[in-house]
Amino acid sequence: MDIVLDAVKKLQDILLHSGCEDGPVVPRVNPDTVPCQYEKGACMEVCFGGKTGEFVTYSPIRATTKVEFMFGAPLDSPAPRGAACAILNVVTAFLCLSRTVRACPASCHAACMQDLKRRTGTGRVFPVGSIPSLEHEMNQFIAEDPGSADIILINGEGTIEPGTGDIVSKYRETKTVILLGPSTAGIASLEKIERFCLYGT
Repeated sequence: MDIVLDAVKKLQDILLHSGCEDGPVVPRVNPDTVPCQYEKGACMEVCFGGKTGEFVTYSPIRATTKVEFMFGAPLDSPAPRGAACAILNVVTAFLCLSRTVRACPASCHAACMQDLKRRTGTGRVFPVGSIPSLEHEMNQFIAEDPGSADIILINGEGTIEPGTGDIVSKYRETKTVILLGPSTAGIASLEKIERFCLYGT
């Protein structure tokens, strides 16, 4: 299963005959944004219907498009997959299907990390996507593979990696799967996966 394509199809079904699929979306990079501590890269913001969502990526897109650009598209490389996730984030926020689609202030990072540690406890965690802060803070609990983990933590970068959907499909019934940060808002909402983003806005 491809978790991004599946979420896009679910949003397409929700928007059917609504007219929202024709609405313009405007991706841009905001260099002043402090990204979530569980993500690395440039903050790609997308505006739609008066809402703004974000997705942190090393492959941002800067071109006005429409929501429907992703419907039926292969989304087979990081740039369009990241753009699709950003659109999922802002459109689900517009539809009130998701909240906290923007990163919290840096002043909240320490409290957020402590809350995440309490959430994971002594369970072994497997990060999907590069999460240096997590690997530093929870080094003794990092599992080498998802099969040996108790908890699978996925950030925005992780959601667009090939194979992530297969990991979710395989383990969501037997292990705890948690999406981290604002970049995962749309997929968490559409795929009904727990998301950890206590201090986002």
